[in-house]
Amino acid sequence: MSQHHVIYIPGIQDDAYRVQSLATWLWRLYGVRGHCHPMPWAGEEAYESKFQRLLERIDKYIAKGYRVSLVGASAGASAVLNAYVERSNDITGLVYICAKINAPETVSSKTYAANPAFKTALYALQPNLPKLSAADKAKMLSLYSPDDRTVPYEATVIPTVAEKRLPALRHGYAIMYSLTLGASSLIRFLKRQA
Repeated sequence: MSQHHVIYIPGIQDDAYRVQSLATWLWRLYGVRGHCHPMPWAGEEAYESKFQRLLERIDKYIAKGYRVSLVGASAGASAVLNAYVERSNDITGLVYICAKINAPETVSSKTYAANPAFKTALYALQPNLPKLSAADKAKMLSLYSPDDRTVPYEATVIPTVAEKRLPALRHGYAIMYSLTLGASSLIRFLKRQA
């Protein structure tokens, strides 16, 4: 059986990606190769070039015959969903955690000013969402926190995608829970899709 690589895209708090990188590396305990791939969201570099590097990484694993799944947290969900649309025949599964998906106009101008790549990614996602077929959505899982004050539940919903409620944790804690204590559940879902 070929290796299963799971690429994780963090959200706006890319400065904490070292901890997230360690957490995803430990996914080897569950039989997959986890990789943390920060965009990052801040800075002057255009989203398109950052997104291209993500696609190139996906293509590198696919070219070697590996199975590839994607995980995105918060702002990172927009990147993994956009990548899925580009590589839907090759991506075996996708999980998004506390994901900002809907209503890009509700994000503060301050957040967009500090993270211009996020704005581009989120607006690029909107016309991609209707392209997702029922088969595509069957390969996806949404993990959400009912007590998330950063990204409310309504912002996370893609109709008919399976959802799993996380323990009543705030945004950052819910994401770290999903990557650590809740990782076995997340990985089991992705392995079933593969």
